[in-house]
Amino acid sequence: MKTNYCYILLLAAAGILSTSCKKEAAPGITDNLGIVQQFTPPADAAPMVKELYGKYNVWVRMDFNNWKEVTNAILDTDPFNRYGVGKIEDADRESALIYSKKLLSGVSDKYAKTFFPLEFFFVKTYGAGYWASELKRIGRSRLVICWPNHLKDALPITDPENHYYQDSVLAHQIWSNIGIMVGARMEAPILEFALAGKAYDNRQALDKLDKELDNDGDLEKWIAAKEELAKNGGFITASGSTTFESDFAEWLELLALESYSNIKTKYLDNSPARAKKYEIIIKYFKSYDWDIQATGNLYRQKHDE
Repeated sequence: MKTNYCYILLLAAAGILSTSCKKEAAPGITDNLGIVQQFTPPADAAPMVKELYGKYNVWVRMDFNNWKEVTNAILDTDPFNRYGVGKIEDADRESALIYSKKLLSGVSDKYAKTFFPLEFFFVKTYGAGYWASELKRIGRSRLVICWPNHLKDALPITDPENHYYQDSVLAHQIWSNIGIMVGARMEAPILEFALAGKAYDNRQALDKLDKELDNDGDLEKWIAAKEELAKNGGFITASGSTTFESDFAEWLELLALESYSNIKTKYLDNSPARAKKYEIIIKYFKSYDWDIQATGNLYRQKHDE
């Protein structure tokens, strides 16, 4: 009797499921989920926020009601921040917007819309004590930037219009983070670029060099060996030998912030592998309408001035 009862229940459930499916034979898109509104600037956003979002699809954010809104990004979350987030001071908002515009002005809108993080989120503080960060990547979609920034050796903001060019410490750190986030958004490595240098080895070469240093304590030998690894492998530093993402991020950072003459002297003239990879990656960026070397030339010129 109990078996018959269970059988009847199963038949009833199947009937309900069948009926519900028949009500919408061709399921469609559910309207008004609010996703677009949640992840785009509000109607009352500052004009420059709307301008940058419209041109580059990057939302320069500063406002939140609960600090967990900052740590919970579009595609990822930061579970390690236990001490909250401080909201940016009103007096610092304009300089943060100017900085963002200067940085993005050197990037083609086509490339930014395809690969850049979706948000630059400016805050006053992020975490505290051991957990504090001046810059924080949350997944591949949100870069949190403390403003004003207090990275070691970073400069105070005395000239907002030119701070991007003046403070190379901050610029290098931001571009390094952007490079990693861009690499995470790429569907696949740039094959020709990767094949032009030594194969990536997931730290095998670096671990071997570190072990030799532990054994003999010869720091000069260790430094020279790492430089040789980078030069022969086509990497900016030996760290690029680990993965494509690390290699690409270092090249992106270098090209966006350094002149061709300096790159040629320091990296290309002494390494055929790097010279070949340079040609390939420049061509790659130009396929997205980005003359990244012109961006680096301008940055070096402005910085030197």
